[in-house]
Parts: sequence; structure tokens; C-alpha cells
Amino acid sequence: MLGFFRLGSMGAGLVGALALVGAFGGCGPGTGTCSADLHSVLGPDGNPSATCQPDEACATEGATAGCAKCDPTQCLAQNDCISGYARVDDALAGDASKKTTACRLTCNAPTDCPFNYTCIPDDSGQGYCAADRTAYTAASAGEAAGGAPWGVPCHPTQGFDQNPDCDSNDSFWCYGTSPTDANSFCTQFQCVDDGDCPGGWWCADINDSPNVTTAKRNDWGTTTTVCLPRAYNQTPGTYCAPCKTDLDCPTNGSSAQHCVSADANGGTEKVCAAECQTDGNCPVDQKCADAGASANVCVPRAATCLGDGSFCSPCHSDDDCMTKGANAAGGYCVTANYSTEHFCTAPTPTCTYSTTTGFSDTCPPIPDAAKPPNTTTDGVGCSYTQSQGIPLKQCYGGNVFGIGCYTFHCSGTGGTCFQASDCCSNKCDTANQVCE
Repeated sequence: MLGFFRLGSMGAGLVGALALVGAFGGCGPGTGTCSADLHSVLGPDGNPSATCQPDEACATEGATAGCAKCDPTQCLAQNDCISGYARVDDALAGDASKKTTACRLTCNAPTDCPFNYTCIPDDSGQGYCAADRTAYTAASAGEAAGGAPWGVPCHPTQGFDQNPDCDSNDSFWCYGTSPTDANSFCTQFQCVDDGDCPGGWWCADINDSPNVTTAKRNDWGTTTTVCLPRAYNQTPGTYCAPCKTDLDCPTNGSSAQHCVSADANGGTEKVCAAECQTDGNCPVDQKCADAGASANVCVPRAATCLGDGSFCSPCHSDDDCMTKGANAAGGYCVTANYSTEHFCTAPTPTCTYSTTTGFSDTCPPIPDAAKPPNTTTDGVGCSYTQSQGIPLKQCYGGNVFGIGCYTFHCSGTGGTCFQASDCCSNKCDTANQVCE
């Protein structure tokens, strides 16, 4: 029997071999090599001399190459014969003609795969490791998917695209939400899609500022893309990360995450959600709910992480409020200072404020789902002065800017609420931020 084929860049200890059972399958062995995706046999001239069948893969023995069927008994430990894609790019394209059956490293979480590989599901849901679009140099041997230089802490005062804490040779730049952001980290900007990011990360559309060079937004309406981890964990970055399966979602600190419907009711929008016991375990614009996972998880009170662009709709960047959403009305995606909730503003032709009569504007009403007792939002305000930090004549939810449309917040002393109508019983458990 011929020997094993190993994907060299993954290491003999991590990746399985493709055993050649008896004779080669759809094509006879001959002098040559295998294509990088194992779909073809390459002749001495480097051109394809044969194409393997869907249940085969190219394998080599010395200078001999040919197509062979996979034998699971000959795969290395933690590997199995899996019908799938050799590369993440092919999986994203969903071209079934690119599938092959080969020994592949199985995985149940993003970090089960080695550096430069992503855990994706086969047709049955079994996870396996597929090669990333771009191969970067790991900071040290044995790094798992998403390891350094991904996520390495960087000092924001050291700059953005030439930060010495980041591997600038491979174009890793420093991401943060302000020049004093102690949680800033190194990542890749200007990604096209998730294929540009490692396992457990996603390609997010974000506002171009604030960032590690400016605490203010001086370029409203300007956005960029960046690879962010699918775990908020009280660090800058991911807000309601989208996903397809649990394999996309890493742990959030010590809490497991699941890929669930954002509305916790079987909707098509899937997001990574951390396990919880009470609302107090969740961000203040989320609640702890049964979303059909093995445990209760934190889901957005708005029942979506990416709305239709209308007033108070959750958003990731200005694009979602200005042009992308079905009801986008030319607003901006703002982040509430207290809750870190992301939501759309809406323009108003007039906006003034009086200490006796309050706001004068033509703002939309706050959505029903954002009203107490679901949240503590107490009305709508508008930006009548530059000191509010957003463009003039923009409507925002929460009235007290900094709370957000869908935030639930108990405050005060003795268990009193921000205002009496905020809570179902007029009393709050301030430790857990829930109604008593």
C-alpha cells in the first residue's frame, strides 16, 4: 500500500493522511504532483493531467500522484474522511463541484483548527478545518486559529497602521475605539468578507472613527471594514456578530456562545449569543432568553442586530442607516455612551430645546418594543447643539443621550428606578439590572 498524503502546512500532528486503498481510483498513478486543493493531478509541466471524482482526492507517493478514495481507518488521529472544501473561499462560494472527500481534521470550535485554518461544517454539521484565503505568519509555533498576531494588544498612542505592537509587515494595524482605549488590539482592516478573517472572527462594516487616533467622529458617513472577534467580552469591537452555526462562535470569556435567531423565535437572522442565567449577565440592550439553544442566551431587546435603517434600528455602521436598510432615512449609526448600544438616528428639519417646554422637533415616535417595561427608554430627543457629539438636527432614542433606544437600566438608591414607569413593579434589582 502506498503511503499517506499530508497537508504539509498544517503539520503531521494535526492533519490527517489520505490513504491510497489498493489502486488509484478515477485515474492511474503517474509522474506528477497534486494541485493545492487536491482536486487535480498535475503533470510534470504543472498542468492538470486528471481531475479527481467527488469521493476522491489527489494523493502522492514520492514522485507519483493519482486520485484515490479516502479510507477513514487510515486517517490520522482526530481526522476523518469528510466531503467538503479544501479552502474557505470555495466554501463561501458554495460551488459543489469543488467538493472532495479526503481526510480532514475535525473540529467543534474555532480554536480546534490550527493557524490559517477555519472550522466550517460539512453537510451533516460536522466541523472540519479548511484553509484560509490568506496565509499569515504565526507569532509562534502551535498557534491555533485566530492566534497571534491576530488580537495582540496594541498601545493606541503608538499609532494606527504602523503600530510597533502589530505585525505591520503583514499589514496588521491597531484597532481601538479611542486614543485611550486600553483594550485595543491588532487586526486586518479593509476585509472583503469573512474569508479574509480567521476562524472565530468576522468582517465587520464599521464607522471610520472614533479610532486610536481620534476620540471624535469628524467624518460622519465614512465607513471601513475590519476583522473583529465574534465575542464582545467587554472589549472594543464586535456588536452582535452574525453567524451560520455554533462553529462560528468562540467562547465569550468563560461563557459559551451559540448561533441563534436574533429574535429568539426562529427568525432567519442568526447571531452569536453568550450563555446567561439572568439579564444581568447580558449587555444592557440585551436580555437573557430561551432561543432554542442548550442554555439561555443573551439576545437583543430589539429582536435584531441589524434593522431596516429606520429610527432606532440596530446597526453596525452609518451605511446601515443611510443607504443599506429598506427604510434607511439618512440617519447615522451612533453608539450610546453608557450602554454601548448601536442604533440609527433620523433627521429632523427643526430641533430646539427649552428647559420649560422640552424639545421642539418632528422626530419619529420611539418603537413600541423600546418602550417600558421592556426598556427604560423615556422618549426621543434631538441634537440641538454640537456639544452632543452628533450632527445637528438628528433624532435619537432615550431622551438622555448615552442610554440608547433599547437599553434597560436601573439607577438611583434604595432600589428605585430611573423613573417609576421604567419597571414592572416600580422597583429595580440594581445589582442585576432587572425588575424585582
